[in-house]
Amino acid sequence: MALSFGALVFLSIGGVLALTVGANIRNTLDLLGAQSTLLVDAMEDSLRTEMQQAESAVTGVSRLYAQGEFLIDDDEAMSAVLAGALSTARQTTAMLICTPDMVCRGVSRNADGKVGILPRSAEKSPQVLAALEERRQSNGLMWGSFVANEHGLYANVSAPLSRGAAPQGWVIAAVELQRLSEITQELSARFGTHAFILDGEDRVIADERLAEPDARKNGLAPLMPLSAFGDPVLAAYSTRKVEDQFGATRTRNVELAEISMDGENNSWWNDKTYVAITRKITGYDDQPWTIGAYFRGSQIGGEIERVVGSALLGLAAMAAAIVVAILLGRRLSRPIQTIAGQATRVADFDLDGVAPLPRSRIKELDDQASAFNAMLIGLRAFSTYIPRSLVAKLVRTGEIGIAEPRETIVTVMFTDIADFTALSEQMDAAAVSRLLNRHFAILCAAVDAYGGTVDKFLGDGMMAFFGAPDRLKGHAAAAVRAAAAIREDLAADNLAARREGLPELRVRIGIHTGPVIVGNIGASDRVNYTIIGDTVNVSQRLQGLGKELEPEAATTIAVSAETASRLDKRFEIKPAGQHRLRGRGEPIEVFLIGEVLDAGVQTIAEPQQGAA
Repeated sequence: MALSFGALVFLSIGGVLALTVGANIRNTLDLLGAQSTLLVDAMEDSLRTEMQQAESAVTGVSRLYAQGEFLIDDDEAMSAVLAGALSTARQTTAMLICTPDMVCRGVSRNADGKVGILPRSAEKSPQVLAALEERRQSNGLMWGSFVANEHGLYANVSAPLSRGAAPQGWVIAAVELQRLSEITQELSARFGTHAFILDGEDRVIADERLAEPDARKNGLAPLMPLSAFGDPVLAAYSTRKVEDQFGATRTRNVELAEISMDGENNSWWNDKTYVAITRKITGYDDQPWTIGAYFRGSQIGGEIERVVGSALLGLAAMAAAIVVAILLGRRLSRPIQTIAGQATRVADFDLDGVAPLPRSRIKELDDQASAFNAMLIGLRAFSTYIPRSLVAKLVRTGEIGIAEPRETIVTVMFTDIADFTALSEQMDAAAVSRLLNRHFAILCAAVDAYGGTVDKFLGDGMMAFFGAPDRLKGHAAAAVRAAAAIREDLAADNLAARREGLPELRVRIGIHTGPVIVGNIGASDRVNYTIIGDTVNVSQRLQGLGKELEPEAATTIAVSAETASRLDKRFEIKPAGQHRLRGRGEPIEVFLIGEVLDAGVQTIAEPQQGAA
């Protein structure tokens, strides 16, 4: 019961704890995913806002040209249009118009924000010439390859200028990558992370370190390989371990990955592990850009530690509850086990070995103990008037219908005290009852010791039988051994009586083996488990014959030939001749029992099929 209580508490509290901790961990991870998505969304929004300004500027100029608002050859009108477009695209560095002959002119924004004219000139930069040639191959809005000059590295977007089928030129807006680094610097400060933009997964486009004034002096520049950029976390980006529990659908294509600085699989909340949050975006180069940020795993360790702490507290509480449940279960199970043990003794009719149950503070157990004790008192009072050994045997056999009347062969014993009538006339009633109780105690002990059943007391005599209700192997020998034990015990009792000044008793015992009817016999409200038949009468007559065979013996044991034939050489059998018994036509052969070897060894009852 104690273990059952503990298991029940473990399953109930453990289940709730597992669900709660699991929900807390899931909520923590969901919150991390949501915050990561918010951060990357903010980066993408800021980036696209900056790039959208350049796209809007070239699209607007292209539309004005198509509407005839200016001519390519009209430098003054063209410069005015470009200056106006540049003023609206605050993050755009320069705007150019290039013709198919690779001649470009336009406007640019200097460091103090003023717009200056870029005179007409033939383009000589191989990068720009390659970009213009790439531009020839496509119609519509297009982001081209990065272009570098003495002022920096630029991303560019262009749109065709046409008033018909073939374009007369292209309008180009240049965005310096330095501005993208300033965006990452702002987002890093805003979210407490380290933001970055990568060209694919191997080159740095923008990073908060590139936004520092002395970045160039420190040898930092856009499009540097990650391994050469000087950031150990980005250098280890290719070795990242993507966390599968953050699905792309839930985080809107945001990838969460673990970057271990020592190459080991550490927990997130130590200082050697970083968490990278990234998303790939397209539209600004031949390959996707990777935008994202990283931060120390210890920054989210507090949340994880709180979840782990709550789990440990829950486990401690569960362990305490299990201990309490086991202790309570033991406290409840002890009286129940006591009741079960005592009930088993009651079932065996061992009423002398049953102790009253103690009271309990638990009402149900106390009521049970009170009812059991009341039952015990009633059974003890009731057992005074029935043979306990007989009831115990009937219970132990476990056979259905064992008490139903049946015919079988048993060995019957009758005893009687010689000249008891004359002896009792010299004693008062109390003394007679004490004498008989002492005498019957000796008889019953011997019969019980050898597996016999005391049927009834007849005045100063006793009737017992061997072989029912349990099927006793060698019941004739058991009956004779019991008689020999009675003889020995009576001899010792007579010595004691002589010392105490009490009368000595002489006993006659008759034993016969034969068929009887055994079982419950009587009326419905008064039934005795007893035996009937001629075997009973013969046994009683043999007991009476003992007075004639050995009138002066302290104990005479007379047996029939049927019984004697079932004894072995350990029994001293003395022929006493043939005698005609009262009520029988033919005489029977009678024997007297002398010395019995091993008379103190009990005969064991064994189940056997059929009569013995």
